[in-house]
Amino acid sequence: MKRREAFKKLGLLSLVGMSGMALLSCANDKKEVAAVAAAIVPENISERDKLIINRDRNTFADAQNPTKAELKHTPEISFGDVDEKGNVMVKITIGQQGIIHPATEGHWIDYLKVYVNDKEMVGINFTNGGVRAFGDFYLALKKGDTVKAESGCNIHGIWENSVVY
Repeated sequence: MKRREAFKKLGLLSLVGMSGMALLSCANDKKEVAAVAAAIVPENISERDKLIINRDRNTFADAQNPTKAELKHTPEISFGDVDEKGNVMVKITIGQQGIIHPATEGHWIDYLKVYVNDKEMVGINFTNGGVRAFGDFYLALKKGDTVKAESGCNIHGIWENSVVY
């Protein structure tokens, strides 16, 4: 499966590269070459975004025996009090069984999204270093709703978990 994904990425890179070369070969001067290059390779990518190197989706290799690395990346979802308007406190922690994901300059959870019945309700981007990925949210829920949390580790990809309220 990973080899197939690698071939897909290689094919896409080849296509982009060949398209860029074709455009550059048609350019008449240095200004046109610079304009084409800027369109192919964005210059204004933030330093933070340059560190986000993995967007593969991940799951437990063995759901009955998850590794510490898998637990560290998978969101834990729990429910708390109900407020005066009937909204339920949904608590999200990136990491399970007390194994919490680190937050360093080079390795951190860069985003968290929370869905109710596949509709995105919350989306947060975290800065690298110094911010641990936790969130408490009051959400309008009813019995049987599915709450899903998705998190992105800049190095180890995307992890998710869901529970039924």
